[in-house]
Amino acid sequence: MNADKKRAKIRKKNQARKEAELEKTMSRRERKSARRHREPEPEAFIAEPERSGVSDQRISASNRRRLAGGFAAILFLLSILILRMGYWQIFRADELSVMAAEMQKVDTEIDPVRGSIFDSQMTTLAESVTEYELYAYTQYLYKDEEISNAEREKTIARIAEITGKDKEEIKKLLEGEDNLVLLAEGLTREQVEKAEKEFGNNVIVKTRAARYYPNGAFASQILGGVNSDNVGRSGLEYEYNSVLAGVKGRTVRTTDNNGDTLSNSKTKYYKAQNGKSIVTTVDSVIQHFAEDALETGMDKTGAEAITCIVMNPKTGDVLAMASTPEYDPNNSWEPSDKEEKARFEKMSEKDQTEYLSRMWTVRAISDVYEPGSTFKLIAAASALESGSATSKSTYYCGGSIHVGDYDLHCLHSHGTQNLKVAVGNSCNPALARVALDMGAPTFYNYIDLFGFNDQTGIDLPGEGYSIIKDPETMSDVDLATTGYGQGIAVTPLQLLCAVNSFGNGGVLMKPKVVKKIVDENGETVKEMEDVKVRQVVSEATADKLCDIMEYYVSDAGGTTAYVPGYRVGGKTGTANRVSGNKYSEATNTSFIAMAPMDDPQVSMIVIVYRPTKGEYGAYTAGPIVKDIMEKTLQYMGVERVYSKNEEQNTKKSMVSVPDVTGSDSKNAETVLKNGKLKCTVMPESSAGQSFVVVDQYPKAGSKVEKGSTVYIYSE
Repeated sequence: MNADKKRAKIRKKNQARKEAELEKTMSRRERKSARRHREPEPEAFIAEPERSGVSDQRISASNRRRLAGGFAAILFLLSILILRMGYWQIFRADELSVMAAEMQKVDTEIDPVRGSIFDSQMTTLAESVTEYELYAYTQYLYKDEEISNAEREKTIARIAEITGKDKEEIKKLLEGEDNLVLLAEGLTREQVEKAEKEFGNNVIVKTRAARYYPNGAFASQILGGVNSDNVGRSGLEYEYNSVLAGVKGRTVRTTDNNGDTLSNSKTKYYKAQNGKSIVTTVDSVIQHFAEDALETGMDKTGAEAITCIVMNPKTGDVLAMASTPEYDPNNSWEPSDKEEKARFEKMSEKDQTEYLSRMWTVRAISDVYEPGSTFKLIAAASALESGSATSKSTYYCGGSIHVGDYDLHCLHSHGTQNLKVAVGNSCNPALARVALDMGAPTFYNYIDLFGFNDQTGIDLPGEGYSIIKDPETMSDVDLATTGYGQGIAVTPLQLLCAVNSFGNGGVLMKPKVVKKIVDENGETVKEMEDVKVRQVVSEATADKLCDIMEYYVSDAGGTTAYVPGYRVGGKTGTANRVSGNKYSEATNTSFIAMAPMDDPQVSMIVIVYRPTKGEYGAYTAGPIVKDIMEKTLQYMGVERVYSKNEEQNTKKSMVSVPDVTGSDSKNAETVLKNGKLKCTVMPESSAGQSFVVVDQYPKAGSKVEKGSTVYIYSE
């Protein structure tokens, strides 16, 4: 026991010495703290292992509180995260699955082929073709430092040669900031193949469906055009866009983030439905007659513009419709005529916009104008049908008629005349009296029956509305001037449809431009029926008007439209144009005609706007009508019946058409030229090429005047 006490005393002494040494190394505050917390040494204890020289590190109360708060915050955030994950994974799981699938889904549209537009003989007027776009990587083709200037110049020259674009334009594109640039569009397959062969992988070729009009400016106002998205913008392209456009298809694929189709996914393919095609009532041959005649008429009359409509009066079919200036729908932003283009380029931007608006407008159905004396036919028919006039009624013309406070003048003093002769003399006082005798309610009732208060309903966009005074408030002067076509404004189509009723037993027909819709195989999907609007006048009255019209052309003021061997009827019109609130010296002249008058097959109206080389319709529009009418009747196979005098006068100027069918086109042109005949290739896209003639018009052996045009057809 004494030994143990002795050893304990020694340990205590050693411990005290160590603490004293440690205290020397500590600061005053640390020593004080150590003494405060030092616990009393037990008197006897079991031997402990020797401690290191560092004091115990204990957690203070404040740190314990901080740790507890931090742990609680972490626990709270984890709880929110768990709840949020549970919300998305449980309650929004279906929605997330759909969203994920959508992110992986690639939906590609497939464009359908736009339907074609044909004439009545199934000649293509508009079709869809594949056009090629040429892109280039400028870095490798032009900008690389290793490429010499000589090589760059050679590249520019070659691209310009292949694409047909200007060298400076190509250079500007290649020197631009973009690495991939569009060099040219609307190229052919042959052009892009040359580019690929020349430049390899430095160029890229893309394709797109484009609208193409093989005959250029031919029938452009009827056909209209499409925008850059291949959507109808005007004409038939706009009116029948839903039929022509078809329905887009789709390809739906599931892909990874690189765009590659997943191996376990299914690709859904929805085939595009190609557009249907439309077959028009337009006859390309008659359309050519009209356009050629208008072009000649522009030179001879010095007019601002000329409009023409050719119809079948019994069905309402539009056989031709043309206006000048014309444009090529393949490049619709400028006139197609060189002289007009030069004039257009000198205009201000505002004037160019107005010019293009007029050029695209189908004036035959959109423009309203004062019809002038052509409206005397409507006044005469209304008077005869209402009973206010008969064939034996007479009217005196002393050069003017006094109505209200005004004297309404005539070009001549015609004396006493019946209704037929009064119309033949185009006598203003006589037709003013006809209108006054009817009275406003009766006259305007017939004006309404003839369709002038309504649109005709033709299947073309942009049809205009007439301007007609209210019969309840109009004065006697207004009524009288309406009798000879002034103080009223109508569209050319309205007037022609009204006059057509005289050649159809008094029945007004609805005009149409499309006769049927066909599918890709040419099978008829829908037939457009002839539509009778109403019976306007009796057949007896209609026959009397046909007699008056024929008299006007054969024996009165319309002889400029007389065609030997054919019974042509018609009426001219000349009306001063309104400028501001009064009439100006400028005029619109017109001629409305029909033939043959014993069984009308064709009718037409020609309007010459603001002529500068002629004053009256007989001399401005009359020759145009004669040109179109003679060729059209001959083309339609209407037999000529000559009087003895006509036969003697025309025999000397007639030649026989040679047979060129089956021969080479170049030889055919030579043969026709030697026979004192002109030659036109159909379709125009074949012009300048050599082909075998598959058909011709007029047919071989036909008798035509020297200088007439023979149309030869390629396949």
